Amino acid sequence: MAGNRVKSKNLFNFRPQGVIDEDVVAFDEKMKEDFGLDPEKMEAEIIGQTSQEFADGMRAMMDGFLVQTSFGMDAAYVEAYAACDNTELEVATSHNGQYKVKVLVHTPKFLAGKSERPAIVYAHGGGVVGGTAHMYRLFLAHMAVDCGVIVYDVDYRLAPETNAPNNVLDFYEAIKHVASNTAALGVDPARICMAGESGGGYICAGAMVQLALREEAGLVKLAVPVIPMLDDYEFTSKLSMTSEEAENAVMMQKIWHCIGGPDFEAKRNTPEMFPAKASAELLAKMPPTIVWEEEFDMYITVATRFAGRLRAAGRLLELVVIPGAKHGSGMMPHFNVWRMEREAWRVAIQEYLVKE
Repeated sequence: MAGNRVKSKNLFNFRPQGVIDEDVVAFDEKMKEDFGLDPEKMEAEIIGQTSQEFADGMRAMMDGFLVQTSFGMDAAYVEAYAACDNTELEVATSHNGQYKVKVLVHTPKFLAGKSERPAIVYAHGGGVVGGTAHMYRLFLAHMAVDCGVIVYDVDYRLAPETNAPNNVLDFYEAIKHVASNTAALGVDPARICMAGESGGGYICAGAMVQLALREEAGLVKLAVPVIPMLDDYEFTSKLSMTSEEAENAVMMQKIWHCIGGPDFEAKRNTPEMFPAKASAELLAKMPPTIVWEEEFDMYITVATRFAGRLRAAGRLLELVVIPGAKHGSGMMPHFNVWRMEREAWRVAIQEYLVKE
């Protein structure tokens, strides 16, 4: 295993800030007021909901959130989308019936006509119960232009209509499709990255498990699970959690039950359900990985622990923790941290993916 260890470039030295950025705190308070969010009341409502009722509510909340934020309408994102050739493709799958997974493709116009271009295959956020590739098209077009890569925005199936590991396998098949058709797609087979954030971070980490199980980690150069959901830590005592983790624990318990489905308990100790439960031997077969976190994220404990196990297995390139940020802060252009996080992301992608 010693010869299989990846080598970090030690790109970042972010120091913990100890407090959440003031503009993030102010925005959170405004959102709670605008949406009438009462954490205790929400917990009681969630407990009494069916999985489908909960998912429908999450999807409605995400739609409302997009209206309230710059994520779906910021000028920088709109401009980047216009600077891309935006197309789509379909990936045929059969692991959960015959189904074609839609993939939106964002290709910077300055890469048009070039061959062997770097690519990121990306899984959108939303807790695996909400979100769509369409919602993320502007953000990912900006990523494509900013990093000089093609981005494949995968519209994997959502829970509870589809249960683990089928959502992950949709994404895995998209990775396989890109890696198997590089000549036709104009992609460099040696410069493919898999990534995703939040629920998409879970999808990314789950696909890392699938690649390891099949000994196919060589299909990608790099994996970047961002603020990822990883294991069942939310079912433990709130007394040991950070305030952000404790505040979201009941919601996460419901999300995990949606993802796992009726046989959740039977899947609970498997890495196909919870990627962070992969054995040391399986971790050692995963792609070179950057674990990307934010200081006050609600998954900071599990992500840090996962990074530590990847480091011991010789597969961790970087653990990045953005100071002062909460879950998803660095994706929102109206936050001060956005510029710093997007620049850090660009540097990481350039150094670990784009440069040959």
